[in-house]
Amino acid sequence: MRKKILTSVIITVLFALIIACSSFVVLYNYQDLNSTKKSLKDFANYIVNVNGDYEDLISGYRINNTPVRCTVIDKNGNVVYDSVDKDLNSHRDRDEVIKANKYGEGYSTRISETTGKKTVYYAEKLEDGTILRASLPFETIDIFEPTNLKVYIGIVTIVMLFSVSLSMKLVRTIIEPLKNLENVTARIAGGDLNIRVKSLSNDEIGSLGKTFNNMADQLQAKIREVVDKQNRLESILRSMESGVIAVDGDDTVITINPYAKRVFGIRRDISGEKISKYIKDYDINTFLNEEDDSEKEVKILHPVERELRIKKASIIDGIDRIGKVIAVQDISDIKRLENMRSQFVANVSHELKTPLTSIKGFTETLKDVEDEETRKKFLDIIEKEADRLGRLINDILILSKIESDISGEEDEFLPNKVVDDVINMVKVLADNKNITIELDERNYDLLFGDKDRFLQLVLNIVENSIKYSNEGSTVKISSFTKGDNYNLIVEDNGIGIPKEDIPRIFERFYRVDKARKSGGTGLGLAIVKHIVKTFNGNIKVESVLGVGSKFIIQIKHI
Repeated sequence: MRKKILTSVIITVLFALIIACSSFVVLYNYQDLNSTKKSLKDFANYIVNVNGDYEDLISGYRINNTPVRCTVIDKNGNVVYDSVDKDLNSHRDRDEVIKANKYGEGYSTRISETTGKKTVYYAEKLEDGTILRASLPFETIDIFEPTNLKVYIGIVTIVMLFSVSLSMKLVRTIIEPLKNLENVTARIAGGDLNIRVKSLSNDEIGSLGKTFNNMADQLQAKIREVVDKQNRLESILRSMESGVIAVDGDDTVITINPYAKRVFGIRRDISGEKISKYIKDYDINTFLNEEDDSEKEVKILHPVERELRIKKASIIDGIDRIGKVIAVQDISDIKRLENMRSQFVANVSHELKTPLTSIKGFTETLKDVEDEETRKKFLDIIEKEADRLGRLINDILILSKIESDISGEEDEFLPNKVVDDVINMVKVLADNKNITIELDERNYDLLFGDKDRFLQLVLNIVENSIKYSNEGSTVKISSFTKGDNYNLIVEDNGIGIPKEDIPRIFERFYRVDKARKSGGTGLGLAIVKHIVKTFNGNIKVESVLGVGSKFIIQIKHI
């Protein structure tokens, strides 16, 4: 741009210089011509007014170092005298002569028939009608003579140098602010939003710079606003417990949040790539390729087995569909809970139905039984089933309360005291089977939580050990501190648990004793497991069939 402006300015100056010089030449030529005409007139007047030898006067008179030609013409137009040509025809029809006869004097410029050169003529009419004419070759009026030419070249050179210098200064005045504006624009495009145009003048370029700075301020504010909104959106997407994927019309990923990556086993940012490259499931891809907005539940096996609920909605720009948003929710836990709930309801119905059926059946039988001994036997069975029903209902209520996170009063308590209370509570049960309870207490630290729930935990484990121990055996209870944990170990030398049953003993209504000979509800250990979770502890079982079982519970001290 610098070259273009400089070239344009120089060409403009040269063009103006040429016009000026041409005008100067024309003006100078005109002035020199008029000066020559005046000199010729002065010469003619001099000849008229001076007495003496005309030839001597004429031969010694020069204009611009050129002898003046003099011609005398009588009133009839005949040449009486000419200083150059002695034999001339009538000059009555010469233009300068005609003007002299008519106006008293006349000028003319033409090619001379005598010399063949362009000549300037002046004619003056005397009182007696005689015409005195003076002439001079036009070539004497030469502005391009060596002296003048040097002057002209010098002037042109000075003007040219001045013009170039002025042009360069003008170019710098224009280009430097524009160059500064270009550099600032490039830096803003590169991400430097704090830079601004400086050294602003009061001309149009300065006004352009001020407008640019204002635009940059607005752009910076808008970018800050967009970045802030984007950061908030990204924070929301990162914290969501649902997957979100946005794709364009070509199914190219615009954005994907961490939850969606985790669900589909994606370990990097896949923005700008096809979603089908990373989601290989046929059902999902088929669903995503459908045009309508809908939702679907699918099961995937990779990277882990999951139940997913997928919902898609179109991104609309005016009337055009330019992409879609895909929401992904992992409903595996929900499905599992639904299955557990259904199973629990079925198990509860079954478990309640069994004692109720026995109670109803024996009650109806009693109506027709008159034997006292038989009646007593049936009544004992009814009482036993009623007790069983009561225990079942009680365990169901306890389990429901725990799973609903309905806790009682929480406070600090000494677990050893609870263990002692439980031993007193099961003493009759142990004595009936001649079972000895051994206690090892080495704990003096406190626990924090629901004391009643902890008592239920210990009671269920101890009762379970007594129930499945052989008569005359021993149940060992250890309550001690190890590191930061409180440890409760209940060990028996009873019938033990088959290895294949150990992983399931904490399930609701699961019994190792399939024949229900023990009279348990099948909820005791499920209750234990849930109570341990409320204390943020853990429980494990070690058992050998026919040898015995050991229940180990660890709870962190406060």
